Amino acid sequence: MRFFRIAVLSLSLVMAACATGARIPDQITPEELFDRGLAALHGKNWTDALTLFERFVLQFPNHPRMQEARFNVGNAYFGKKEYVSAANEYSRLANDYPAGPWSDDARFKVCEAYDRLSPKPQLDQQYTRAALDHCQSLITYYPSSSFVTAAQKILTDLRTKLAEKEFLAGDFYFKRKAYDSAIIYFDGTVRNYPDTAVAPRALYRLYETYQKLGYKEEEESTKQRLLKDYPTSPEAKLLQEPAPPSGP
Repeated sequence: MRFFRIAVLSLSLVMAACATGARIPDQITPEELFDRGLAALHGKNWTDALTLFERFVLQFPNHPRMQEARFNVGNAYFGKKEYVSAANEYSRLANDYPAGPWSDDARFKVCEAYDRLSPKPQLDQQYTRAALDHCQSLITYYPSSSFVTAAQKILTDLRTKLAEKEFLAGDFYFKRKAYDSAIIYFDGTVRNYPDTAVAPRALYRLYETYQKLGYKEEEESTKQRLLKDYPTSPEAKLLQEPAPPSGP
């Protein structure tokens, strides 16, 4: 069965090579094959690069640059904007060689691939959460990686997007005067994403919701919380008492 799978893969690579123009001689050194793959990758000939690096991985599984070739298979998929396939390739490489030279590169690229798939806040956020998980994995397992700063930036952007989604749900109910439901979402936004710019917006909306309901105690406590936790936010400025007039 294993021989059959290898034969099928070999045939598919040959057919792909004929179709894409990546014509590979029967006798080729691993160095020549790798260099052709790099040339295709740098030239953004993604399909050719994919064919060449997949053949390299198949034919030279013990070569010192095999892990790099597998990473470049992911890069070729990424270039083709086939982000799910790219993420799968990167993830397998990172899992197979967690201490390898391309492990943190691969972890970051999984994070980046799912980030590219992350949709607008109003839509389902499955890929956003996957990106969050993989970015956090990079930061946790490779804290000294040069990719940590970029991963943290992606994390911040993605958390802001999730906060925005929860806030929009609250706003939906607020505008329809379903205030009890609005409170649940505004409160959840602040509780789950206190470090985002959406949190003070949610607190201000929560303040307005309590105003609409006539809940004076909750209204005042929410106001004070906004002023205390987010004093420089635009929303806090809306609630700050005007300065007393200066003397004559």
